[in-house]
Amino acid sequence: MKKLLANKPLLYEILRFVIVGGVATIVDFLISSLFQYVIFTTPDVWIILGFIPITASVLISTLMGFTFGVIVNYILSILVVFKDVENKKTSRSLLGFIIFVGLGAIGFIINLTIKELGNMIISFDNHFFWFVFVFGVATLIVLIYNYISRKLILFRPSKKV
Repeated sequence: MKKLLANKPLLYEILRFVIVGGVATIVDFLISSLFQYVIFTTPDVWIILGFIPITASVLISTLMGFTFGVIVNYILSILVVFKDVENKKTSRSLLGFIIFVGLGAIGFIINLTIKELGNMIISFDNHFFWFVFVFGVATLIVLIYNYISRKLILFRPSKKV
């Protein structure tokens, strides 16, 4: 822990990541809420892969929030968070975006799983504060996953000579 606290560039990077993540989370939350409670409110349950029950409104709202949130997050991550990377060309390319979205897709599955479990405990229908709580828990867990996976795979720090 002492080593982490002594590494000021890393601390500033984590702070920037949290701020950018906060902006992307606000976009995700607003789009998810809009779809969950206004645009796509069906309580239907769809069977995915022949055996996994998913509430349609939870899937669609999570997917739409993720889509808008990941685009905002990618742009801001390049511009604000990960400034000193080993391979800037790759991280800012189409391949870099695909890797970013691929890593985000794993985060999406984690997020969707937590939200679906939360919806099974107490239905999100007419329970907005429960939706907000579950959204927050899912976001915190995925935030940690996103930072670690992106830092290790896509935005490795440059080697100082």
